[in-house]
Amino acid sequence: MDLIYKRISEINRSMYLFYPPGPNRTAFKRCSITVLRDGDDEASVHKLLFETGLARLAENDDVILSFPNPVDGRWNADLAGEDVAVFNKFQDAMIRPDDKPFEFSPNGFPTYESMMSTWHPMNDTKYLIGIGSGADLACTLAANYPDNIAAVLCINPTINDLPTDKASFAPMPVRLVNCPYKIKDYFIKANEAEPVEQTDNISIYENKINPLQRVIDDRLNKELTPELLESVWNELFKKVRRTNTGAHGDCEPRMDIKKVNFEIYLDDDRLDGKPHTWFTHVPSGIKKEQKEKVPLLVFFHGGSDNPAEAAEMSKFHELGEKEGFITVYPWGSNKTQWNCNMDETEPDDVGFAVALIKYMIANYPVDEGRVYLSGFSNGAAHAQAVAMLHPELIAGICHINSNWPGRRIGPSDINIEEMKPFSIALEKKKKFDYRMPVWYTYGSREASYPVYRGCTQQHQYDFWKRYNNIEIVPTPDRDNPHPCGCGVPGHKYTLLKPSKRHPHHEYDVHSFYSMDKEPLNLYNYVVMRDKGHEVAEMDPALGWAYVKQFRRLPDGGLEIIK
Repeated sequence: MDLIYKRISEINRSMYLFYPPGPNRTAFKRCSITVLRDGDDEASVHKLLFETGLARLAENDDVILSFPNPVDGRWNADLAGEDVAVFNKFQDAMIRPDDKPFEFSPNGFPTYESMMSTWHPMNDTKYLIGIGSGADLACTLAANYPDNIAAVLCINPTINDLPTDKASFAPMPVRLVNCPYKIKDYFIKANEAEPVEQTDNISIYENKINPLQRVIDDRLNKELTPELLESVWNELFKKVRRTNTGAHGDCEPRMDIKKVNFEIYLDDDRLDGKPHTWFTHVPSGIKKEQKEKVPLLVFFHGGSDNPAEAAEMSKFHELGEKEGFITVYPWGSNKTQWNCNMDETEPDDVGFAVALIKYMIANYPVDEGRVYLSGFSNGAAHAQAVAMLHPELIAGICHINSNWPGRRIGPSDINIEEMKPFSIALEKKKKFDYRMPVWYTYGSREASYPVYRGCTQQHQYDFWKRYNNIEIVPTPDRDNPHPCGCGVPGHKYTLLKPSKRHPHHEYDVHSFYSMDKEPLNLYNYVVMRDKGHEVAEMDPALGWAYVKQFRRLPDGGLEIIK
């Protein structure tokens, strides 16, 4: 791949980009490394690319590299300076080699054309290397604006202390090469780390609860070498991702896809004669030919994402390994997003999902009464659409962060009876009174929180309450939201703190019960405090713990598994 020079007209700055080989859209996840170097010429980039192993890393591990250019060959780490202010513009600019703006549709979602023409470095795996004055800026950003930085390598900073006027003291995994004591001391405090290993040249500090929060104090190296890059990649960057599940993000483990026993089907036409892509994970103790049937969980990725990203976000397959269920991660037919609204000009993704489920039942030891759906964002919308249209196949859903139906931000004046998947679902219920167990997780830093009348959340939960014979109570308006934050308080409230790695993660669970003769808990609105648009560590586990108790019977009814 050639080195690309890009001018960013919005900020009148420039950068160099180096993309890994292959198409910009694949079924596999891409991370990014931004290198802040002293110098603003192409020669300095070539030196780093080919003398330190960065080019080889990009090619072998599918890494997008960006090299922003400083003004006059040097970075300014002053919090009030231009370099701090424009850093996120550099990060945003790496998605495409030209300066064409990203386009959005009227509903606020990126257009298909924009998504297909851009690269997709995920926000949770953006890493930073700073050298010299670039290390000054890297340290300042990591301390004061850590939200979209997963880990940092700082080499030979020229400052002795950090400007911490806005310091977050949020956890930030770092390797500090020849760094002053005050900088090292800040990151040790931010990670709440303690010494675990010390030699004459290297000291390692880790957090007892979350070892990903680590500081490596390196007094051996003096510059970026192939050996140092390999060490940082394998010991830091390859291990940690930063999720949007706290005020400034949390440190979560990465998934090494090469070590996961996925069955990968790329553009395979066996389902319906059309090319489809999906990843399947079968737990190690389960054989395809075994007679004992096991549950199936299908997880639909978010808009612009892919199967590998969905697997790393949710890690449902890891839960499946422990709990004994098969996991499938499909890729939307147009390789950007799911056609949950059943637009006739787009591929039939509901048909794809149904064909995939039936294929899994026919070819794997899947209990056809225990098929469950989950998904994130646009994938969460699709999980609902599939369950609405084919409730006879689905025993429960546990979707995450769905801003659907309606506009993502602000109220929407819509009638769900005029929207295709909803109207078909309601017609189908007239023939048989299906019920659909729902565990839905949202974040308190999401677009429609606190929930108000007319927002996506109100339209969504009122539908499922209606579907499950649960009393619908009017949702307060935007100017006077209910103190519970989720629009309408549940019949039962539970506060959960389920994460050992992140004790600060808290969930408000509002459980709703049907008006049947024997009331059933068929809808749960779950808000994770401080979570943004993200899948948190315990979201899948909590959802699975709920849905796994239900089985869909051949006559369409539900059975509760004891």
